This record gives sequence, C-alpha cells and structure tokens, in this order.
Amino acid sequence: MDVQAAVDDILLGASLRQVAGDYRQSLIDGFGFRDDEVASDTFSEETTSFMRKVVRQLGDRHAGDSRVLRPLHDWVLQVDHYEAWDALLTGFEFPGKSAVVRRGKLLFPGTLTAHWSEEDC
Repeated sequence: MDVQAAVDDILLGASLRQVAGDYRQSLIDGFGFRDDEVASDTFSEETTSFMRKVVRQLGDRHAGDSRVLRPLHDWVLQVDHYEAWDALLTGFEFPGKSAVVRRGKLLFPGTLTAHWSEEDC
C-alpha cells in the first residue's frame, strides 16, 4: 500500500485506523512473519511514519473535504501526532473545534500551534 492508495481508501470511506491496520498487516505479510513472531509493537514505527505521510496528504490535498473530516477527527482522538492535528485544525471547520484546538495547544509547543483558530463553528 502506498500513500495515494491509502488516501483513496479514506475517500471511499475507510477509517485511518483501518488504513493503519492494513498497512501494518501488509508489512507483516510482506516479511512472511508467522503469528507467533508478531508483537503488538511490530512495525509500529513504520506504520506511524506512513500514517503521518497519509494525514499530510489529506491535509494538503483534501482540506475541507467532508469525506476526510470524520476519519481525521476520529484519528486525532486516538493519536498525538502533530501532522494529524495540524491537518484537521488548519483544513477543516467543525462544531467543537475550539475544544480540540485547546487540547492540541496543550500537546504541542506554541510555535507549532499559533496558526490554529479557536473559533467554534
């Protein structure tokens, strides 16, 4: 799976969690690991790196797209990756945004979050 395929899956209704799981599984399958060789952290760094690229692509190319808002919002509730938070908070307007912005500003340094608007929609 490449970044564009992942983005296409999300645009068709997949969640970011599903995409991350599919990507991790493709690595496990690609390396031929048996079930007893796989731990919960197997390929976690590679999956995190891949998902950061996916959310950057979503934020850069699909800002404001209603098909992206829900998966991205749900993903932000699960991860503390700046790329995901920034894609959501710079590219989308949604009810309750001010609370999400406040939480993000607690997680990340002010220099990274100064451009996030706290106006609620």
